[in-house]
Amino acid sequence: MSTEAQGATAPQLDATTRGFGWMLLGMAAFTAWDQWAIWSTKDDYTFGYLVPVFSGYVLWERWDDLRAWLVGSRSAPGPANRPWHLRVIAALTFLALLTFVLGAAARAITGTGVVPTLAIAFGLVGTALGCTFLSVHGPQQTEATGRARVAAVALMLFPVGVWLISGPFLYLIDNQIKGELLTNVTELVSGILRATGHPIRVSGNTIIFANNDAVGVADACSGIRSFSACVFVGAFLGAIFLEGGLLGSLFRRMAMIGLSAVAAILLNIGRNTYLAFHAMNHGSRSLDRDFSGLEPGSPGFSSFGTVHDFAGNAAMLLAFLVLLACVPLLNRLGRRPASPA
Repeated sequence: MSTEAQGATAPQLDATTRGFGWMLLGMAAFTAWDQWAIWSTKDDYTFGYLVPVFSGYVLWERWDDLRAWLVGSRSAPGPANRPWHLRVIAALTFLALLTFVLGAAARAITGTGVVPTLAIAFGLVGTALGCTFLSVHGPQQTEATGRARVAAVALMLFPVGVWLISGPFLYLIDNQIKGELLTNVTELVSGILRATGHPIRVSGNTIIFANNDAVGVADACSGIRSFSACVFVGAFLGAIFLEGGLLGSLFRRMAMIGLSAVAAILLNIGRNTYLAFHAMNHGSRSLDRDFSGLEPGSPGFSSFGTVHDFAGNAAMLLAFLVLLACVPLLNRLGRRPASPA
């Protein structure tokens, strides 16, 4: 059979599914517009500009598999969902859509805020997953099985779930743990300095050296920037590179996100420890100069930036390399070694 004939007989998305797709695309665009206020004003969330790109890329990369579930050209064994199951999912989907609409109205009336952003993001996620679940078809327009619907929803988890990291993460996690992170980082760095025999004093989040020079562990040193960015990168790497069945890949991706958080915290502690030793040996003001001691804007100022900025960028690069190294290790997790031929 020719390629043209195959394309002519290939099952197509029905009108309802196409309508859902256009609706979700518009909702995603509005969500990006809402979260743009966070990305453009919070230095810790500049990675958010990559979220629409990465979300779209993962959806494009999975589109052939997702489309196969939506048009019924792929099937999975098992019983079909009972009618009341579908009615419950439909009701929850409508509730998520209503949440999005109310959040969008609040955003238009009151401007940026916690409640509108949370409502918009969670409304988008719930609506997208619900519409995907309801749009799956079985072969030859038969009723889809529960396993087929769940498999299609699993393909949508990253493309829509990532929007919870780029915006609501600020209100759900950032504001809750930033103060605790600052305190813990200060205690750990000061403990390392004391363990190496350096006499210091701690006042709040400021470490005071023996010569009365001091270095403060500011909000930017809490590690929340590396924490949120590493969680985003870990989620993306898990979505693209981690393998396995439905449960296996889910556990591996959850493990990757957990490792991302741990790597961010440990590398941030190492970064702040290095900066504290550098300030002790060269003075606290040296952190705002390059390694040659030049001020920003001076002739010959290093392209690597200040010592403080270089340490932060190096920690982020190292975290990315660590997460890349974890990908093959996680893919081997739980698998039996191949038997010799």
